[in-house]
Amino acid sequence: MKNKILIFASILMLILLAACSNSSISSTEATTKDGKVIIKIWDYLAPDSSSAREQVALINKYEKENPNIKLERTYIPFADLKTKLLQGVAGNELPDIVVIDNPDHQAFAEAGVFADITKEVEAWGQADKYFQGPMDSAKLNGKYYGIPNNSNALAIYYNKDLFKQAGITELPKTWDQFAETAKQLTKGDVKGFAMAGKKSEEGTFQFLPWLWSAGADINTFDSPEAQKSMGYIQGLVKDGSLSKNMINWDQSDVLVQFQTQKAAMMENGPWQIPILKEKSKDINWGVFLMPSDKQSASVLGGENWAITANSQHKKAAWDFLKWTQKPEVLGPMHELGGRLPSREDVASDTQYEWAKDENVKSYMEQLKTAKPRAYGTKYPEISTSIQEAIQRSITGENVKKVMGSTADKIKPLLPK
Repeated sequence: MKNKILIFASILMLILLAACSNSSISSTEATTKDGKVIIKIWDYLAPDSSSAREQVALINKYEKENPNIKLERTYIPFADLKTKLLQGVAGNELPDIVVIDNPDHQAFAEAGVFADITKEVEAWGQADKYFQGPMDSAKLNGKYYGIPNNSNALAIYYNKDLFKQAGITELPKTWDQFAETAKQLTKGDVKGFAMAGKKSEEGTFQFLPWLWSAGADINTFDSPEAQKSMGYIQGLVKDGSLSKNMINWDQSDVLVQFQTQKAAMMENGPWQIPILKEKSKDINWGVFLMPSDKQSASVLGGENWAITANSQHKKAAWDFLKWTQKPEVLGPMHELGGRLPSREDVASDTQYEWAKDENVKSYMEQLKTAKPRAYGTKYPEISTSIQEAIQRSITGENVKKVMGSTADKIKPLLPK
């Protein structure tokens, strides 16, 4: 692991040395033979997902309104995007726009991958329309290196019919109640609960609410509270309520477990709501808040838009980003994609599902206790250590030992 960190740090240092120092947005842009400007976009929005559907619709709408622009989208799996960005910098083969997971934004901004668009954002005059957490995730040292795309949080989906069959009439609110409920729902090849534990950011994302709920944090990863949180998940696996295969599952895999009724509950985000409504009409489901130990907790998720520092089409790219944030565009598109807005004015608009649908409203309520992954520019390395801790614990290692050795790796990476 030390070698991996050294390699990652070395790559970042090379990027810093090679990064273009002039990142202001130029008005000079190359065009294609037919006069169209091609704007290349990289994202990790998985095929057939509601978020990918939104992205495609967004692109089609913009191209229709702006026939001089061609938006060329490339899907890169979530676990591969960061590596691809680093390789792209080294080979000078980056797109114009990147959709980046918001906790990774600062690390790549520091590495010189993203353009400083502070002047453009300030001239735009819309930054104060956003919730502070999402907007801050796109900033570094007081400068803007992107803007928010959307926000989300995690909550618990449940199968109402399986609850009824098990004789469960009340939704669990505490960890003890949740564990007992999961155990009651586990029968035959049906597990009571499913969550993602794959060695990627999705694993960290799904574990952090449990860590925070226990009263711990990343800087106290070896505390009794932190050990309790990991021990709780390990315990669900040991008693059969949660499949040990969770270490191989991302959030799409967890959805499949729920859709095939192999899991009676799942931890997942609001982006799955449109899919369940369209493709799982036979399932009677609902959503409730994350169970609480010492406190209620969820994790702030979402993506940001960023323009790459060496893009040859920065002005056109910025025009597109501004357009995506128009309330009349953002609202309907996020509704289509099962996302929650980062813009406060759109979030409070009563015409949209997040103000009317009970399940989506649960996510808006969950956002109140959702914490950002604001742990500095070394967060990607911190997250890798947490992912390894999950893998080790679920495969049976002693939790106290795992959390202690992981804390030793994390502490030097935290902001001073």
